[in-house]
Amino acid sequence: MGPGRRQLALGLLACTDLAVVAASFCLAAVLDRWDGTDGRSLLDASIRVRSVVALAANLVLWHLVLRRGGLYCSYRLSPVSRTVRDVARCAASAAPLVCLLMLLVQPARLRGVTFLVAFVLLASTGLVAERLAFRAASWVVRRRGRNLRYAAVVGEPARAVAAASSLAERDALGYRVVDLVDVDLGRLARAGDPTPVLARLERAFDRHPIDEVFVAVPFEAATQPLVRGLVALCDEAGVVVRVLADVGTSRRASADQLDGRPVVTIASARDDGPYLAAKRLIDVVTASAALVALAPLLLAVAIAIKLDSAGPVLFAQERVGRARRRFQTLKFRTMVHGAERLQPALEDRNEAAGPVFKIRHDPRVTRVGALLRRTSIDELPQLVNVLRGEMSLVGPRPLPVRDVRRIETRWHLRRFSVQPGITCLWQVRRREPEFDAWIRADMEYIDNRSLALDLAILVRTVPAVLSRQGAH
Repeated sequence: MGPGRRQLALGLLACTDLAVVAASFCLAAVLDRWDGTDGRSLLDASIRVRSVVALAANLVLWHLVLRRGGLYCSYRLSPVSRTVRDVARCAASAAPLVCLLMLLVQPARLRGVTFLVAFVLLASTGLVAERLAFRAASWVVRRRGRNLRYAAVVGEPARAVAAASSLAERDALGYRVVDLVDVDLGRLARAGDPTPVLARLERAFDRHPIDEVFVAVPFEAATQPLVRGLVALCDEAGVVVRVLADVGTSRRASADQLDGRPVVTIASARDDGPYLAAKRLIDVVTASAALVALAPLLLAVAIAIKLDSAGPVLFAQERVGRARRRFQTLKFRTMVHGAERLQPALEDRNEAAGPVFKIRHDPRVTRVGALLRRTSIDELPQLVNVLRGEMSLVGPRPLPVRDVRRIETRWHLRRFSVQPGITCLWQVRRREPEFDAWIRADMEYIDNRSLALDLAILVRTVPAVLSRQGAH
């Protein structure tokens, strides 16, 4: 797509945005005025000058917010989730401004909170739906060979070919690779001069119409002069540059800015704000209710532990949580007092593979402790850890410091990228001391975590505990 057509498409998108905002404004006004009768009050409603002024002012406001929020930049390579997130962010920014604007232009409208809430919700929902429809239509058009962007790929041969193949295979993106500019990394490192590569790209500009240049080189000191030179050259030619950051295999990356400089953020786990907020709310409400409801049981267990063996009721152990921060987990004591000091003498009896320590018939376990372990009642004090924010109801089980120090496989450490939990996938499946299966279940949870999965794990925890299969 040429610059003229691109501007036309962006103009069409902006006009459609304004139409959605206007429709949301009118519909919110209708909902606010409707008294639940047969609708005659709506037919009798008159259009006032202040309402027209308020609508016009809101159109200007939303257009400025959407433009400043980057909603008219290229979303060609962005996932659908970015569209939803950016619209939600802009709606959150617009909401207080809408309140202030309506206070200045049409004070009477603020009497009904219904209008303001309905307007913002309808506008944000409508903008998301409109842009997803626009995106779907763009995919159809591109697959038919229209709305294409011509691209050149600059990079080391293997990386350049891989990038060009990815663009060609995803025809919905609408890219046509017209040139490949090879980079000899060895020669570049020795000479330190990117001029020959830049000259070849300039000749490519002369041969083909090029809209974008993809840079596929490894992230190292020798390639920095080349990247800077490519950015400067493309800036002079009015060509978009997209740098393929080859710094890892993570699929969760986002781009930001710091003082005008691009910053690529790569995370091993999602940073899903709404999910985490809802999860935390559920944790606090559920843990509080459970502690109140189970108070008689907790008191009875405490008395039984005291009568069975000498020592404290609760056992506090330092464990490793999110980002490898240490905290004290609370459990009902199930072993003799001072059991940790006896563990080194039992290391040769460890039945678990990997760094964890588990014995099916641990001689340190008390009579009451054996029952608590089989029923997992010993874990209930960790509800206090949940209230403190150190743990969640669902998440990878927190490991003792001793076990973490013995982890040798680096990807196993990814389990510390999320909040640890009282129950997890591993516990509702087998609960056997097989560390490899345990860690893979943790990785599966991290990659797919959602409120639905959390709920499924909580529901499956009850029969898993009652069956006592694999409990230690």
